Amino acid sequence: MRNTIIHIGANKTASTTLQRALFSKSNHLQYIGEDGIGYPDYANALNSLIYDDDLYYQKEECKKLFENNLASREDKTLVFSSEDVLTSTVPVACAKRLHSFLPNAKVLLVTRNQFTAVPSFYANHGAFLKPAPPSYFRRHVSLQEWISFQEIFIKYGALASFKYNTLVSIYENLFGADNIHILLFEEFQQDKKKFAEKLGDLLKIEVKEILEALEGRHERKRYTGRMLTYNHFRTNFFWGVKFSKFIPFGNPLVRKFYGFLEQGTAAKIPLNDEIKKKISGLYAVENSELDQKYHLNLAKYGYPMIKTNSKEQASGDKYEF
Repeated sequence: MRNTIIHIGANKTASTTLQRALFSKSNHLQYIGEDGIGYPDYANALNSLIYDDDLYYQKEECKKLFENNLASREDKTLVFSSEDVLTSTVPVACAKRLHSFLPNAKVLLVTRNQFTAVPSFYANHGAFLKPAPPSYFRRHVSLQEWISFQEIFIKYGALASFKYNTLVSIYENLFGADNIHILLFEEFQQDKKKFAEKLGDLLKIEVKEILEALEGRHERKRYTGRMLTYNHFRTNFFWGVKFSKFIPFGNPLVRKFYGFLEQGTAAKIPLNDEIKKKISGLYAVENSELDQKYHLNLAKYGYPMIKTNSKEQASGDKYEF
């Protein structure tokens, strides 16, 4: 039976790095997803699979895509990868569609401590207002405002995508718990060899190949502190004014200035006690249940957890964001 993998993220767990550096480059893998061969031709179909209700779902296009890939290069592990799966507005339908195409697949989830995942997601996605009408697009949004807004849509928004146990349970019911494989982003950061060994066993490729592919790679880095600070400033002063129109050689100067903004250090997103409490409240039970099922030792990496002795939730006080 052919080895097939469904990689569902999660967000901010080096998914893009895996896709660009390994999945799309390895001669031992056949890859369906962003940056894969022919992706522009089937991107709309995959987006439909993930986000559309049955009314608009491009079923036949998706069926053809998966059937064609399954029928070719059976000697290679077939990998479908998209972290967008966890932000699907039709999560059960999305999972059932993937199961219909790859019923014997192993499901891969990479988790990340929500005390660091949430601020990382905010820095690149939440801090800039989008989607929005043109005159409001990319205006600054504070962390507190963003989290409060996300709480309104708690069942499906960005915060919901980090409810690992709830989302994994959908795939357990379809594929079986034995076919769920969970790796930790913290191991990717701190013990890449251990991470690569687990991933290599799943993909059926050599650990050496994985380590060499990932060496020095970091795709879609967090926006810099300079970029967020400047965007915050411009949101309140001269928003929409293009200074390049009023300055000689304005465009080259603007390009240099934006280059300066992009070269700074990654933005640090401090979490106050109220936000830490919200994050812990959202995820502590989820993480504890997932940890109990899969023996992940999440407490070692500071995940929000229910403490077994006092039932108090982890605070996140000692973590850098």
